[in-house]
Amino acid sequence: MSISRRDWIRQSLLASATMLVAGPHVAQGCASERPKNFTGKDDFILLNWNENPYGPSDVAIQAVSDAMKYANRYPDEKLNELKEKLAKKHGLKPVNYLLTAGSTEVLSLLGQHVGLQKGEILTPFPTFPTALRFGERAGATIKKVDLDADDRIDLDQTLDAITDKTTMVFICNPNNPTGTELETEDLKAFCRKVPENVLICVDEAYVEYSNAGLKGSMISLVNELPNLVICRTFSKAYGLAGLRMGYAVSNLRNIQALRDRHLGAEISAGWPPLVAASASLDDPEFINKCVAKNAEGKQIVYDAYDKWGVKYNPSSTNFIYARDDRFEGDLVAKMRAKGILITKWPTMTNHIRVSIGKPEHMRLFVKTVQEFLV
Repeated sequence: MSISRRDWIRQSLLASATMLVAGPHVAQGCASERPKNFTGKDDFILLNWNENPYGPSDVAIQAVSDAMKYANRYPDEKLNELKEKLAKKHGLKPVNYLLTAGSTEVLSLLGQHVGLQKGEILTPFPTFPTALRFGERAGATIKKVDLDADDRIDLDQTLDAITDKTTMVFICNPNNPTGTELETEDLKAFCRKVPENVLICVDEAYVEYSNAGLKGSMISLVNELPNLVICRTFSKAYGLAGLRMGYAVSNLRNIQALRDRHLGAEISAGWPPLVAASASLDDPEFINKCVAKNAEGKQIVYDAYDKWGVKYNPSSTNFIYARDDRFEGDLVAKMRAKGILITKWPTMTNHIRVSIGKPEHMRLFVKTVQEFLV
């Protein structure tokens, strides 16, 4: 199912605009976890938003510095340059890309698309909720498929749950918040089995950290499957969360429809994030270093959890999802009082999620959280 322009315009554009301007953490249904007096300094150790503690790379920082003298100009030239670079990297064409201020814009647009049709979003759950929440606000029905006993997405069960009411299937791989990853060939086979009249959105925000790496991306299926939309971001491994740079990858018809609906008219990202993203693509050594240091930080937590008997998921991301029953009380509040921010979404009834900082951050996390073991 490709996205038609007519399908977009079903309800008030003003109402849709109201949903779009909500911040990404409102979309997640999570209260802000930043300290109210946060100034951007190291007031807290931030292990809550899955940010890259090493980024941006030096080449990205220099590119942003050089770009500031062009801040008075619209970024059309840099839009095209980044699309061409991405297309060359992925073996596609520039017309296969929509550039956005973070991938949350793509997810919100897709959610609204389903909602304005009064359609149904089918998703394994728990998962990253932005598309679901924007879809539900616009009128979509959300159908959830439970994860298996190991917190993994059950593709067979998800495929069986598709009915004539299903408008879009949402798959986050690797999955947030559970950190689990699907086998590449299994996900490809699943995508090929989804009926062509059902959209497939695959969110690959953490693909650079995954065991399969970029080879695990579904981008190779874009020319094959007209109903496939891939969401990617520079916010995680590339360390550009504060600059807001993401993109959608799909066939021309879907990209045109997304662009027509995009409130930013594809210029919501200015010169600095565009050149930072472009420069980051030219610095693979930085990404390799970040992925390696992330693995080091994860191992520090794994070793402590194993020693304490804390159940957790081996992670294909830059965070760890773990049971909280070995800890006393409100662990998020207790750690915050110690100057360390971690995450517990409302849907995480028995779990916490801890982002991976630098090794020294993770050693301090382990030392601090040990105080609350039961």
